[in-house]
Amino acid sequence: MIGNYLVNILLEDAFYDVIVTLTRRPLEIESPKIEQRLVDFDQLSATDLAGATHLFCCLGTTMKTAGSREAFRRVDYEYCERFARLGHEAGAGRLMLVSSVGANPKASSFYLRTKGQTEDAVSSLGFEALHIFRPSVLMGQRGEERPGERIAIRLSRAFEFLMRGSLSKYRPMPAGVLSASMAAAGERGEPGKHIHHYQDIVRLAGFSR
Repeated sequence: MIGNYLVNILLEDAFYDVIVTLTRRPLEIESPKIEQRLVDFDQLSATDLAGATHLFCCLGTTMKTAGSREAFRRVDYEYCERFARLGHEAGAGRLMLVSSVGANPKASSFYLRTKGQTEDAVSSLGFEALHIFRPSVLMGQRGEERPGERIAIRLSRAFEFLMRGSLSKYRPMPAGVLSASMAAAGERGEPGKHIHHYQDIVRLAGFSR
């Protein structure tokens, strides 16, 4: 979902003149700015990322979709780490990574622990700039049904008025806002490592709420 939103935003951003997409299936979007590379993420190579300068990692699945912890970790950790590592080897200096609020390599939750371990792995690669985005539940148009997320969104929206101050990071995050923030980070972000929660994401995207 985030990848689809992001591609459309990058298409409208004059800063990005070539957008290379790594996908398992062809995108329906067509533009002279887009170069589509169909890849097998189990066999990803540095050649697939040749010419990269800015990396945007939007990979992610759910335990239900993956079917097992091993399959989940393969997508949310192994694929993300490999993409970042090979992209860095190919010469990319900036990485924008979608993680999750509460990500922690020592978390009791397998989901949050995996996200935290992914953050640690990419942090060790030596990017000039690393922007880690930690949204809460995501709102937007998906290509797949996720009933659990629909329930979480309804609950989050119902109690959103209570999520202020330190709790604001748990507010539901519109996919378009997150994608705009990622594009802005790649274009204007400061060097070094940065972790963005709700308020930072909204601010970076140029939105006010």
